[in-house]
Amino acid sequence: MRFLEMLVPETMGTVRLALDWRVLAFSAGAAIAAALTFGLAPALRGSRLAPQDGLREAGRGTVGRRSHWFQHSLIVIETAFAVVLLTSGGLLLHTFQHLRNTDLGMRSEKLLTFETPLFRYQDFDRRVAFVNAELEKIRAIPGVVNAGATSQMPLTVNNTHATFYLLAGQSKDRIPEQVALLRIVTRDYFPTIGARLREGRFFEISDRRSESPVAIVNESFANRNYPGRSAIDARFKYGQLNEKGYWYTIVGVVKEIREVGMEEGLRPAVYRLHEQADQVMDEASGSHVGEPESIVATVRQAIWSVDKNQPIARLQTVEAIMARQLATPSQSTALLSAFALLALFLAALGLYGVLSYAVTQRTNEIGVRMALGATSNDILLSFGRRGMALTLAGLAIGLALAAIAARMMTALFYGFQPDYLPAVALVSLVLLAVAALACFVPARRTSHIDPILALQHE
Repeated sequence: MRFLEMLVPETMGTVRLALDWRVLAFSAGAAIAAALTFGLAPALRGSRLAPQDGLREAGRGTVGRRSHWFQHSLIVIETAFAVVLLTSGGLLLHTFQHLRNTDLGMRSEKLLTFETPLFRYQDFDRRVAFVNAELEKIRAIPGVVNAGATSQMPLTVNNTHATFYLLAGQSKDRIPEQVALLRIVTRDYFPTIGARLREGRFFEISDRRSESPVAIVNESFANRNYPGRSAIDARFKYGQLNEKGYWYTIVGVVKEIREVGMEEGLRPAVYRLHEQADQVMDEASGSHVGEPESIVATVRQAIWSVDKNQPIARLQTVEAIMARQLATPSQSTALLSAFALLALFLAALGLYGVLSYAVTQRTNEIGVRMALGATSNDILLSFGRRGMALTLAGLAIGLALAAIAARMMTALFYGFQPDYLPAVALVSLVLLAVAALACFVPARRTSHIDPILALQHE
């Protein structure tokens, strides 16, 4: 129950799981049904066996091939399913590690984020004044390194803050093909989050409200619209594309910042200075500050000292946002890995059970063979080969099914293509090692049977 509670998404809140009588009843019913089904098969076969056939088999001291086909088939199927689950779990684990190691384009430690909605400030100048004032108050808090604001938090799945753009010299027919994310930021936003420049500069104090505003774009925007050349000093219209719209001049290109969810692809983005964003009814409202664990209460008081009625929402660290983004991949990986390990255990248990049963059934035969000169190694190899043959058959079938499963799991890879061959190689080695151990124990016991006692066994 504790393991399952760890997999509950944060969005569901605190959940306490408890055993339910209906779940227990279903589990008990399933277990009884499985026991009856798989116990009935050999019972029916034994009830239909003629007495003379049974005596003949016992006299030979061996069991015919037909009596083992069902057991062997189950072992092959168990092994194949174990391969599929182990391979799928390995691919998901590789994908999860890739997501965790994804370059966010910003630092994730010691960054507190929160929202201060500006619906109370309808006038553009008042919105700018409030944002500047609250940031000044936050920067004055001891321990705060810097503070900046943006109109949309990075790592959020909300893609509604986007609009069309038109490059200088382009025909308006191209507009429907060109969409970029819209972000309005303060002057210190990029240094605060640790963004990196590819070329050009960040916003400066000299960038003021004017009819010739500047903009910063991300690498996706620059690579798409200016391949093979610099985007600096290029001009484009954004949002308001008519004659009244401003022409923006690109002054910087930043390395990719994960504006949308980590599982989504990178998209072109335009960053505009909030003091120059008078054409759009949107404003920087989310702040990023340093040393988040110790200053939450102080940050609240600093904002309320500017406007005591200002609402503050969604206080959370960037690390918490990342954890929420990775919750679904993490849960999928953990569950599938748990089922894969269980399937591997069942396959090993099945191999051990079949070989142990074969040793018991063929004890008399083993005694005869050893009396006629067969060595312990011969007996050991004979039973070991049987177990490994079943394992290899299940492995071959499982690898074919795993290839099909990998194609069907594309949506769970979040645009990343994990390496299939290393996962298959590792799964094969693990399965063969576990199977060899499961085969070795009963096979070794067989090789140490006393021939005299074996001949007396009936």
